[in-house]
Amino acid sequence: MTDGATSVRRLEKVADGFAMVEGPRWRDGAIVVTDIHDQSINRVDENGCVTTIVELDEPPISTDFRSDGTMLISSLTGQRVWQFTDGRLTTYVDLDGLSEYDWGDIVVDDLDRVYIANQGISYPHNMPERIDSSIYLIEDGAARVVASGFLYANGLAISPDGGSLVVAESFGHRLWHLPIHDDGTLGARKMLAEFGDPHRPDGICCDAQGAVWSANATGREVLRCTPDGTVTDRVSTGPDLAIGCILGGVDGCDLYVTTAPTPVRDEARRLRASALWRVRVDVPAGGRP
Repeated sequence: MTDGATSVRRLEKVADGFAMVEGPRWRDGAIVVTDIHDQSINRVDENGCVTTIVELDEPPISTDFRSDGTMLISSLTGQRVWQFTDGRLTTYVDLDGLSEYDWGDIVVDDLDRVYIANQGISYPHNMPERIDSSIYLIEDGAARVVASGFLYANGLAISPDGGSLVVAESFGHRLWHLPIHDDGTLGARKMLAEFGDPHRPDGICCDAQGAVWSANATGREVLRCTPDGTVTDRVSTGPDLAIGCILGGVDGCDLYVTTAPTPVRDEARRLRASALWRVRVDVPAGGRP
């Protein structure tokens, strides 16, 4: 990995007062965020006005959208993916029995196939000696493993050409490209970037040039990594963890970033200091989510 970046961009706060917001998504002129510890999905418009879309009985972890506008929501601990449409929340797919560990990010491709990460851990109470985190493909009401062997597969994104799944491997400190075959299965992985301590990539998104923006949680920054592994931009999140990122705005050049001072549920709910930020960048959004 080549690093030619300088931290010259500065974040502006859009909204705060959340417990812990994760997985920002640009949708219909606003940002959709998942507040894990408040167990809610929220909409934040460009002026920072927050409205609750849906409240849940268990922690959500990620969202994405099918071509018909249906919002899919992955449950962190509930062994399911919900669908939310016309104000109704129902189960989209039952994941019970597939893994004892927590679930994570989802991303929907142009054919409405859904990829979901299983973390291979349940932090902090179920941490196996050997982590084997997997990516599942959901289609036709069922889920099957299409990649495995990650040290905590976290953020997921699909490249602008639709040909690759990008995986943020948090405990491996790496970003991976995996080719997507015609049947939705994944090919051999190719490493895009490897970061040193303390950088653990979390949420990710792609831009129109195929570069990946990565929220490096414990590195407390968001960085841009080109397909050849060059880091071109770094944006500091100060003292807070960098949790997620997405490109949006009218021209796709607003990078939205979510941060939190702590991932610990009780402390996060007490502090309510998680926030959504925004910064202008040069290359617009590309790929999915």
